[in-house]
Amino acid sequence: MLTLFLRTESRAQLPKESSVEAAQKDRIAALLAEVQVAILVTQGDQWPTATMQAFAETPEFDLLFIMNDATEKFQNLLKHPHVTLFLDAREKGKVETFEISRLLIQGIASEIARDSAEWDAMKAVFLKKSPFEAPFFKYPTLRMMRVRPKRLSYAGADRVTFKAEF
Repeated sequence: MLTLFLRTESRAQLPKESSVEAAQKDRIAALLAEVQVAILVTQGDQWPTATMQAFAETPEFDLLFIMNDATEKFQNLLKHPHVTLFLDAREKGKVETFEISRLLIQGIASEIARDSAEWDAMKAVFLKKSPFEAPFFKYPTLRMMRVRPKRLSYAGADRVTFKAEF
């Protein structure tokens, strides 16, 4: 279930809870479709690690990432599956006035089993968005991770903002 928290004009008031409107879902979907890479922040034993990653999204707003099983980010995800993702459309926005559509997602990562029906289905979703990543699928050490959002915060270039919990 997706619960939406709308930002109110007065900071003294608490956000009002309401059901998610189609317009908010459309904004999230449009930004996810527009952007090719996200910043993936994982928690290591001592330090967080942030990496820029190509991704793909499902209609439910799950985000898919591929990575080598020996990478720090993959090992971090196995130990600490709570992640933060950040993506934005700064190349289309006005940086000087911060009119940039952006999305922060906090979610739980899980590995998609290689050579499974789910792997095949999600590989097709991933390569449809990021066909330039196709050569990596030949490596047996490649892993695919799915991040299921638990919370998100959206800010549009047009100053429309909202938060949601799943």
